[in-house]
Amino acid sequence: MVRTKQDVERLEAELNRIHESIDMSSEELFNYRIKGIWQRLKTSSGKEQLKTMPMDTILTLENELPVDSLMKNGFKTMEDIADHKPEDFLQLEGMDEKTAEELYQAVSKIKASVYEQAIPRVNPDDISNDDVSLLESIYKKWHLLKILEKLQAEFQEYYEETIPDIEIAKKQKSFFGALFQPKEEKEKIRSAFANLNKSKHQKELNKIKKRLDYMLDFEVSKEELKKHFETENAFYYTEIEKATDFDSKNISESLPQEAVEAVNSYPLDTTGLNITLRNYQIFGAKYALLYKKTLLGDEMGLGKTIQALAIINHLTQNNQGHAVIICPLSVVANWKREIEQRSDLQTFVFHGSNREEQFKAWKEERGVLITTFELAGDMQLEKESHLDALIVDEAHYVKNQSAKRSQSVYHLADLAEYVLFMSGTPLENSVEEMKQLISVLQPEIAESLTKEMYLHQPKAFRKAIAPVYLRRNRKDVLNELPDLEIIPEWVRFGDEEEKFYQQAVKDEQVMAMRRAGWQGEIPDKSPKLEKLLEICENAKENGHKVLVFSYFKDVIQTISKNLEDRTHRAITGDVPNHKRQEIIDAFTGDEAGSVLVSQITAGGVGVNIQAANVVILCEPQWKPSMEEQAISRAYRMGQSRNVVVYRLLTEESIDVAMLDVLGEKADLFNLFVRESDTASRILDEQEQEEEEASIQKKVLRLEKERFMEAVR
Repeated sequence: MVRTKQDVERLEAELNRIHESIDMSSEELFNYRIKGIWQRLKTSSGKEQLKTMPMDTILTLENELPVDSLMKNGFKTMEDIADHKPEDFLQLEGMDEKTAEELYQAVSKIKASVYEQAIPRVNPDDISNDDVSLLESIYKKWHLLKILEKLQAEFQEYYEETIPDIEIAKKQKSFFGALFQPKEEKEKIRSAFANLNKSKHQKELNKIKKRLDYMLDFEVSKEELKKHFETENAFYYTEIEKATDFDSKNISESLPQEAVEAVNSYPLDTTGLNITLRNYQIFGAKYALLYKKTLLGDEMGLGKTIQALAIINHLTQNNQGHAVIICPLSVVANWKREIEQRSDLQTFVFHGSNREEQFKAWKEERGVLITTFELAGDMQLEKESHLDALIVDEAHYVKNQSAKRSQSVYHLADLAEYVLFMSGTPLENSVEEMKQLISVLQPEIAESLTKEMYLHQPKAFRKAIAPVYLRRNRKDVLNELPDLEIIPEWVRFGDEEEKFYQQAVKDEQVMAMRRAGWQGEIPDKSPKLEKLLEICENAKENGHKVLVFSYFKDVIQTISKNLEDRTHRAITGDVPNHKRQEIIDAFTGDEAGSVLVSQITAGGVGVNIQAANVVILCEPQWKPSMEEQAISRAYRMGQSRNVVVYRLLTEESIDVAMLDVLGEKADLFNLFVRESDTASRILDEQEQEEEEASIQKKVLRLEKERFMEAVR
């Protein structure tokens, strides 16, 4: 109860404390804490990098400095002298003041550069105290700001209702002083006390204090933080980007500055989205909305689906709610799932026996209609039809203008106000194919493009395509992406496998040769299988999950049989698309040690499996891109752990010949660090088949020659 002036002053002081506590929980202060911890982590990361930098790094700045003298004094790396002052260098034999100062300046420049460019990465398997503090600050910001918003509104309302009465009640005099107060003033004071003691105000204040206490006392365990980070990795790095200067400098490197400014100023409405967009994804969505008909060529794993969803959502919020997505059948279920999980948009599927009913409902109700390339031409959409947005996934499927599916897509693109073609396959070095796709989107730009311009005027070429083509690589925009390690595991054939292989070579059976290393069927008779089980067991002991890819169904059956209850139903071409997603969901929810086995042609495309960070490739593939796609299922945005890829290879077998011919011993890793302008030319289907057949013939010839030489 508030009875006296002292009670009123205590109440006022309490309200001031509450106000201060609320201010101390503001978004700005959360960001300040995050930025401070991030800076400490950058410093720690920088120090680790300095430990790996040899002493002669100094010579890159000044080649006359006495590096030999430093090494003779026991200094080995830049970290050893990173904190040295000129006076410290002067203690060394033969050092004068001028040289000591020059050394200090050179070391300071190197140190500053390393610290500035250092990119900390949070590894949930090796988490430091600062890592925990960073995750905790971000988690609290995410969890508590929602509560803070309510608290601020409640406190503001309470404060505005009570502060007038508090000011009046503070005028209460002592017994003798009240004798000289006007009756009207005393009546106002009594009324103010009565108001302050209303049960309504008491309840409101208690509610505010309870909510504030919850915020101030809120704690989250280290294990809960790690678990949340593993599943919401992209969210944490997005929050870091917001709070710090940590951001990709290459979101839009290929675009002219005026284009970048125009894109950044475009207002994107994210109301209704249930996902936090990365900065480069926001830029991609704004870019597509600004230029209306564009080609998004981001590398696999950067979330092109999310950017497309942001575009459709923005248009829907602005009463342009009829969108069509055309994609391969294998990813229809994935598109539907992503839209329903990450937005409030309604979905319809133009496939199966009820597709006409779905089509009719979509036209009447608006939303997102998902269909396949094969069925795109069956939709009765004409000029008078209302189509706001068309999204074409894997747009390189329609680069052949004479194909029926291409013509169907081109027709829809002509009807839609906004069109987004998406392809993670780099298009830059195939100018004619790029021109064909661009001609559907912005024909006037396509007409200006030539191969000569691409080869001899690259800046002019980039400027010309700036309003229609946007491509970013993983290494450019996912600075936090963990390490990728590719380990070749060489084994020999088992005795029975050796005999099987020899016969396959004599019969020129390439497919049998490729899977000979699995014919033992049990680990005692199959070294490849033994190695695979060893890797899986090691992954389990270290708290990891495993993805296994093979081209061959019988190999998959052998592996699944030996893994027993540690694996789910294998994903093959026989598994319906909706079932594939169910299998992946179950695998994601499993404990460490779980293994998901998949046919590389089925599970290697269109699904995201960041729950795993160990990948096993059972045999080499004819197309390096097929292996890249498989690895990209785990090594993509949202992956928090380092990814290890094991390539199981058999000595003195077709595996060796395949790697030699394809030039893959070092090149697979380069697929993940390449620049877009060094990407391979995209072949059409016929060219691909011809090239693959040619490679197979060459591999068979080389292996037969080696085999005949060995048995002489």
